[in-house]
Amino acid sequence: MKNKTHFSGLSPFSLAVIAVILSALFIAGLSLAGGYAMDKNAPAKSGDQVSVYYSLSFPGGAVFESNVNDTPLNFTLGSGAMISGFDRAIRGMVPGETKTVILTPDEAYGEKNESLVKKIPLNEAIDLVNGMNRENITISFIPGYPCPMIEYKLPEGKYMRYVFTNITEDSVTVDTNRPLVGKDLRFTITLDSVIKRA
Repeated sequence: MKNKTHFSGLSPFSLAVIAVILSALFIAGLSLAGGYAMDKNAPAKSGDQVSVYYSLSFPGGAVFESNVNDTPLNFTLGSGAMISGFDRAIRGMVPGETKTVILTPDEAYGEKNESLVKKIPLNEAIDLVNGMNRENITISFIPGYPCPMIEYKLPEGKYMRYVFTNITEDSVTVDTNRPLVGKDLRFTITLDSVIKRA
């Protein structure tokens, strides 16, 4: 049987000291799992862990999403975690560098699927909204959209998004495409740090 480490007998102060030490190792770019080290000069490439700040707008429009002066976005470059154009823009950047790119739909969230835009009777739309659990509804106002977007979390954890437009006494148009599809997007990106696999 392998020996196990027990922390139950440690004082709160000892546990706090361990936490500080582990945090310092992480900040220094060392990983106890091994294999990663901070590099302040080398260009970012696929497989690197990167930390970035960004601002998002439509070309010629005001910024409507940003993490500047907040927590940086951390992910592994080339992992598929981000849209392709955003990922590609960061490759070759060095820490401290800032660039602005405009991504077309094929580099961002894809083209709009017109089959997800349907005209339905108004009473069906009312029944749809009334059937939603209010605690699972989020309403977002996105520049460039004619009406607010309703995001609804389904019981299985998936999300449905609805934009209701062209509302008349008899009918309403319902768009269930994801946000920002079919849109050109302007990103200003600052690469904060790169952690490379050793």
